[in-house]
Amino acid sequence: IIVVFIGIHVCSVDNIDEFNIMVSAVPSRHRLHGHLLRCVVSLAAIAFTVDAVQYDTIDKYDCFRSLEGMTKSMFDLAESYPDLSSVVDIGDSYLKSKNDNNDDYPLPQNGYDIYAMVITASDSPHPSSAKGKTLIISGVHPREHAPPELTMRFAESLLTGYEVDADITWILQHTEVHIIFNVNPDSRYITETYPKTFWRKNQNPDRNCDADEIGVDLNRNYDFMWGELKGANTSGDECDNTYHGRNPFSEPETNTVADYAKQLFPAEQRRDDPEGSMDVAFGDDVMGIFVDVHAPGGYIIYPWTHDDSKTEDDDALQATARKMNYYNGYKLWAGGQPDFQYATTGDSYAYMYAALGVAAFGLELGEDFYEDCGRFENEIVPGNLPALTYLVKNAKKPFSLAKGPDIISLIVSDDVIQDGIQYGIKVTVVASDSRLVNSISRYPDFPETGGQGVAEVRVYLDVHPDDYEEGDALAWEMQLIDNDSEEPKFELEVISAGGFSAGRHTLYVQAKDGAGYFGPTTGAFFDVEMRPTKSPSLSPTTDSPSHKTTSMPSMSPTTAKPSALPTGTPSTTRPSKSPSRSPVTASPSNPPTGNPTLNPSVSPTTNPTGPPSSSPTSGPSRNPSESPTDQPSISPSESPSTSNPTSQPSSKPSSNPSANPSTNPSSNPSIGPSTNPSIYQSYQPSDAPTEAPVAVSTSGSTASQILDPDFGLSELTTDTTKVPAKLSNNASVTAYLSVTTVSLSATALLLMYLH
Repeated sequence: IIVVFIGIHVCSVDNIDEFNIMVSAVPSRHRLHGHLLRCVVSLAAIAFTVDAVQYDTIDKYDCFRSLEGMTKSMFDLAESYPDLSSVVDIGDSYLKSKNDNNDDYPLPQNGYDIYAMVITASDSPHPSSAKGKTLIISGVHPREHAPPELTMRFAESLLTGYEVDADITWILQHTEVHIIFNVNPDSRYITETYPKTFWRKNQNPDRNCDADEIGVDLNRNYDFMWGELKGANTSGDECDNTYHGRNPFSEPETNTVADYAKQLFPAEQRRDDPEGSMDVAFGDDVMGIFVDVHAPGGYIIYPWTHDDSKTEDDDALQATARKMNYYNGYKLWAGGQPDFQYATTGDSYAYMYAALGVAAFGLELGEDFYEDCGRFENEIVPGNLPALTYLVKNAKKPFSLAKGPDIISLIVSDDVIQDGIQYGIKVTVVASDSRLVNSISRYPDFPETGGQGVAEVRVYLDVHPDDYEEGDALAWEMQLIDNDSEEPKFELEVISAGGFSAGRHTLYVQAKDGAGYFGPTTGAFFDVEMRPTKSPSLSPTTDSPSHKTTSMPSMSPTTAKPSALPTGTPSTTRPSKSPSRSPVTASPSNPPTGNPTLNPSVSPTTNPTGPPSSSPTSGPSRNPSESPTDQPSISPSESPSTSNPTSQPSSKPSSNPSANPSTNPSSNPSIGPSTNPSIYQSYQPSDAPTEAPVAVSTSGSTASQILDPDFGLSELTTDTTKVPAKLSNNASVTAYLSVTTVSLSATALLLMYLH
């Protein structure tokens, strides 16, 4: 009773994520619409934060899990998400391979196992052999605190985002993400326990060096240009920090990584003589992404690294790096770029590209080896999670998809009205071939991949473009409605409400440029719920602005008429529209930040948002007839986005989020005519709204929903490119909340008051 009382009268969530809650008092005269829900969530989150058992962290750096904390987190995630993740023992550290220890800096055991975490949807219809592959490694240089924690945050964002975020869902159905959090666990323990050592290398006591100088630099030990010392930041001195080892792959850690990569990436794209084939391009059809995460510096690294020159696949590699820069703002450290720092040989990025034929990149995070937690939480995490997500989207054909256009925004709205009846949905898309690739400061534009314009945009219903076969699903080419020079806008009105089965549906959108390259896919969820409706007429409402997006320029005009790709034809008679509201963009949810905690998350197959809320009552009043019928109505996705790494919140988030989730979600709905005699959803007006629709997080890729009380489908506004900032009040905490947290302790209430 006390909790509810406080929630009703004094509580407003200003900023909330899994680990940070901001609560302020508000006047009791505030409307309760959406207010109580926010307060209960905030108080429950406080209770969870107080009661949670923390993972072990590095001394004085409580944002970074220690080696022990990382290992426990990894196994806890695998246990919590058994259908999405598993842990594989892929090899041994140097000390474990020798059953040895360091007498000067003793470890609690004789070395460690090296683990990989595999993240993919086991319920996907695609076998492993048909999925794209991404391999991400970190902890190569153990004195770099931030990389393992960032890769763990990325893993958490994927797992908590499945069936919540449309992009993450299709990514895990089509892709395997493999993460090695700590490649060099022996030395990670030493640098955490003895921080003054600033340990970089592994624990191989190869020669007679001082106690804190032993080891091999693992990022100089790969078999590409190994041992080439001319002009390179590589050393043959065994006591030097960049010592390359006695031979290529002399160390068990680098052997483990390379052998594991060979299991993932296709054998047919490898090269037996990579150093002799440097002038031959791999082409557009290779598969696979590799990322090696380091610190510090603020750089994106890609080949060539041994020399200040470009590869034959530079168009694709540079386009990818430029688009990563759009999210994290990092400079490009690569041959032929103004920020090429120095040459290295025997490094992982060049080996993975030259020998295994994958799109290979390095990240240098932040500003310090022992990174400041504030900078990590506020800059590194929100900037790099969307960059990593962009990479993973392209894993199946990285050299081709990087050259294509990107979906800038995706809006799904329900304001298609004819004779007072909801007719269907309207999809509006802004695409660009240039925004992401040409946004990097101090660099010239890149017309090689950013100057072809957008030739067409395609929409697919409930089938990913990679799975589309002619005749098996609905797909359309969108109509160009705004042919600005760089970012054209496309629109399409499709499908009556009666044509949808009840449950969750997914729209996939993909753009193609003038050179024929398709870009990465963007998805958005929407739900059709079966609910009783009464056979009424829709009373008129007052006019308000139509749904709009900003007019964007276009590089290349496209046809003005939509053409059916193979099946399903869009409406040829444009119905009249009822008044609609301007979209409001809400802040997306950030992935986990703050102090790491044990993860009591729900099973990945369980919708984490809890029971659906009741239908909005602030819309026009209804005049029901006597005979209710069950009709499908289109409603917002029921799960808020948890780790939408590709959207930027509005500067002033709504103070009253609310949701109207589907009551009968279906992850794989059938498509076909409704068996109900009345195929359209009818709506009856109730009281005219007194407030603008409230924005909440949604399950589209970085989407925001507008809860429009007039209709069953909320508008889904997806900006797929912006960098997220701190969470707004609508951020999701459900993935980390237990139902037991509704019992609040006195300590939690005190914290709320003090906060």
